[in-house]
Amino acid sequence: MSDEHDPIVIREYRPGDELGIVACHNEVFDPTSFGAPARTSDHWQWKFRDNPVGQVFHVVAEHESEGIVGLYAAIPYRTWSEGRVQLGSQGVDMMVKPRWRRHGERPGLFTHLGLRFHELYCGRDDGQILYTYGWPMGNWRLGQKYLGYINIRDWDLTFLELAPDRPTRPAPADLETVEVERMSADVDALWDELKDSIGLATIRDSQFYNWRYGARPDHDYRLYECRERSTGRLRGVCVYTVGDFMRPNTGFIVDWLNEGNDVDAMISMISVVEDQAVRDGVDIIASVWNHVDIRFLHLQHAGYKLKGTPYFLVLSSFKYDTHYYRDNWYLTMGDSDLI
Repeated sequence: MSDEHDPIVIREYRPGDELGIVACHNEVFDPTSFGAPARTSDHWQWKFRDNPVGQVFHVVAEHESEGIVGLYAAIPYRTWSEGRVQLGSQGVDMMVKPRWRRHGERPGLFTHLGLRFHELYCGRDDGQILYTYGWPMGNWRLGQKYLGYINIRDWDLTFLELAPDRPTRPAPADLETVEVERMSADVDALWDELKDSIGLATIRDSQFYNWRYGARPDHDYRLYECRERSTGRLRGVCVYTVGDFMRPNTGFIVDWLNEGNDVDAMISMISVVEDQAVRDGVDIIASVWNHVDIRFLHLQHAGYKLKGTPYFLVLSSFKYDTHYYRDNWYLTMGDSDLI
């Protein structure tokens, strides 16, 4: 056994680490090379410190003189599964500065950060992360071999081409979809009404929506509520934005919640969102769904087409098998941090 001094310590996050984490991020994901905006402290605080779960799930590699040189992190989500609140997460901002990637025992520092993350935070018990998911691209094989990544499904886009002179899509007259500054408390009741029909999902209540979309400091989203005109009853909500993911200046329906077979509410919402997309000058609007979700089928009946992408969804699971996620996961683009 070697008694050589190791200049790097792998440990849990401590308050104040965020300054070094942001600096590390901007070095590894250099904005001039990756084309993404520089990471800011405000973004980190929104994503992690202000997250509704209320806990930062980070493992850092700290060098004795260089500071933070690596990170294995996750966005935690309050998750509904098996009829109760549990905990899931999206793996994000996983990085090691290039000169330290092969540091330590094989297979390298990134994997040892991930293994420590699993040891500290993941498992089957309440309060532990049941699964952590993401879109690994280049490090897929490494994660599969050492961190238990399993491939859940391809990440395909539903899309609709929008001509600038297109007519407004006809929508049910008894429903009204309006833009709101923040989601109302009625969303909590809608979620409670629908949650038992959903096998596995991030809890989509007003706290989630207003944090994920209303409070983000560096990207704008439009939030919509669909209500019955006669009673004011909330029938559905959705979130729309414009971004450059996959192609420049594209409209995205990033989140959605309504009863699966409530096609009237779906039509009311997409009619309004499509008109907004035309006003925004975009020529395509897109979204992401689990392929077995009935809403995915209804959207195709409404004229949306399907397009593959290079992305595929993987996860490390500490409780369920692959089929459970494929068959039960209520998934939208908003379950990622890609837009």
